Amino acid sequence: MNTPSQTIDPNRPEHEMPAPEAAAVEAAPSRNGLWLLMLLLAATFMGWFFYGKRPAVAPPAPIHPVVTLPVERTPADGVADDATAAASRQAAVVKAKAAAQRKALAAKPRATDARPIANRSPEPRYPVTALRRGEGGTVVLRVNVGADGVPDDIAIARRSGSRDLDRAAMLAMRDWRFKPATRNGREVASIVEQPVEFRPAQ
Repeated sequence: MNTPSQTIDPNRPEHEMPAPEAAAVEAAPSRNGLWLLMLLLAATFMGWFFYGKRPAVAPPAPIHPVVTLPVERTPADGVADDATAAASRQAAVVKAKAAAQRKALAAKPRATDARPIANRSPEPRYPVTALRRGEGGTVVLRVNVGADGVPDDIAIARRSGSRDLDRAAMLAMRDWRFKPATRNGREVASIVEQPVEFRPAQ
């Protein structure tokens, strides 16, 4: 739009000169500034959005030191412990005594009684008269056996009921030989009761 030009007379006084026409200037913002403002707002919004969506990181749990408290012992506990210890000591003493006794018995020679030697103890002769009558029975003889195993004193401790059988048993016993009794590892004289049995043939 063209505005009419005014002719200015240079000879006219200054106060008579017409006032310059005020130009209507519109204060319009620059296009570059507007774009910068919009980019700044967009960046701020995006930063706020993504910062708010970030997963929350839990702070590390505080490490608490483990404190072990002393166990309070009551007088009853002390008494129980003392009783248990005393029982254990007593059991150990009894066990030690039993072991010592077994050791002493093992070290000490055992005492043995006199007994007849099988191949040196012949069977008595069966009396003919008693055999004819069918007499039988058991004679128990009390025999004094010497340290050498030889019987030197023979007596009847229990009779068989037949005089012939009793006499035959005593005669046979004189020929027997015994393994002598021992005491503390030594052979000694002893007295034994030895049965002699008679059975008639059927």
